Amino acid sequence: MRSLGFKNGHMGAKKFWRENLPRLKYHNPSVPMIVNRHNQNQKKPTLSIYLRKPDATTPPPESRSQPASSRSNLSKATPPDADEKIITVDMTEKHSSHILEFVLAETRAVPLKPTKEEIRELQEIDAMAKQAEVDRARMRGLREEKQREEAMLKRARAAGGVAEEEDS
Repeated sequence: MRSLGFKNGHMGAKKFWRENLPRLKYHNPSVPMIVNRHNQNQKKPTLSIYLRKPDATTPPPESRSQPASSRSNLSKATPPDADEKIITVDMTEKHSSHILEFVLAETRAVPLKPTKEEIRELQEIDAMAKQAEVDRARMRGLREEKQREEAMLKRARAAGGVAEEEDS
């Protein structure tokens, strides 16, 4: 994935990198995923996927050396091993969801369904978000009421203060 900006069709690539790649990395910690970003918008945003060939006879190595991700074009793609093939995706002018669909299709990955616990947590988060909106509206009303009272007191003080009652 390449580019720091949105010009020349880089928006989908950037959204894929920000939204989808962290989830892919979270659910696939043993799969190396490297991001190499740079400032050259004239280059096409590309995604390289390394897949083991189905007829590979050697077991996959337990660990592979991989460069760290880079924001300044320092993480070059490594050449494939003898038992790997590379799928290159041109992400120019593609929406991030289309890129994800292509990646899932090419890798034959299966999307995970959320567990009952995750569904419950998501429902709790939604409920908290709704309650937070109600609380924000209530607090906004209280702040506005306090500001109105302070403004009224300020106008009363400016008009000469509280009228004193005459002693009779």
